[in-house]
Amino acid sequence: MSAAPTVSIIIPTHNYGEFIGDALRSVEQQSLKDWECLIIDDASTDDTAGVVRDFVERDDRFKYIRLDRNVGVSAARNQGFEHVQGRYIQMVDADDVIAPRKLETQVAFLEETLDVDVLYSDYIAFAGEPITSGVGAYRADERLTGTGDSIIRRLLRGNVFRLNTVLFRASVLSSVHGFRSDLRYAEDWDFWLRIASAGHAFHFLADPEAMSGVRRNPRSLSTDRPAMGRHYLPVLQNLWQHSDLSLRNRIGILIRYALQLLNMLILRTGEVLVLPDGRWPFLFYAGVVALILLPFWPLYELMRYVNQFKAKAPKANGA
Repeated sequence: MSAAPTVSIIIPTHNYGEFIGDALRSVEQQSLKDWECLIIDDASTDDTAGVVRDFVERDDRFKYIRLDRNVGVSAARNQGFEHVQGRYIQMVDADDVIAPRKLETQVAFLEETLDVDVLYSDYIAFAGEPITSGVGAYRADERLTGTGDSIIRRLLRGNVFRLNTVLFRASVLSSVHGFRSDLRYAEDWDFWLRIASAGHAFHFLADPEAMSGVRRNPRSLSTDRPAMGRHYLPVLQNLWQHSDLSLRNRIGILIRYALQLLNMLILRTGEVLVLPDGRWPFLFYAGVVALILLPFWPLYELMRYVNQFKAKAPKANGA
């Protein structure tokens, strides 16, 4: 392996000893051999250290970094960013896996396509034994290629990018400076939004060799819907205040913020979290928009429930 590896892989973990072996084996089996893998142990109290030690002792490309106290996944990933040496960065959650040719396939594309900064491919969900082949789960409207407004508009509807499907240039970090450590939920959505607002180009690579496997894990942070909902508003607030956005996207953020704010206040669905930085000017604009939308809110809620019902309803035969 060269002094500076091509790819730096970051795997944060907290008490995922039962799963992390699968993640590390999927790294070990990569056809591209020029990588380093940084395992950031966020003060685990289970057998994580023992599982990781076996990999570290037989392969010095694995590097184990243990944190003294639990700081959360965002800060743990940022710790990894401080140590990366590769030109490209791959993040893997400790319960997920990547296909054997993922790194080789995506690196080859980025080496040939210099105007793309963030590359991602499809994934397949699994329970039990890991799988990285089959029919991908991304819908047509989630396969995004482009830059700027078009990416931001789609992301404002919800996060598209599964973390371990992405390979991105390390140079991207110079403009976004990692994850917000004050966000323990929705931190990846915020990360991609800030990257898009900084003008970086995204591309979906439809290549089955670059698949990822995402475990259906009830312990995953993303399954905590109330907590995810509480962090939706701070992400929008931060983006509106600190990103270079078009007028259309700035108005879109205020509308989405106001509708979610009305949902939480009227339906009492959770605590409203507001970031202290510049809160009053932002809340003034969001409050004005919320007052304008208030008469239309019942219709919006009705349409939302109808759409959710349609999405969950089984399709008729022949549909």
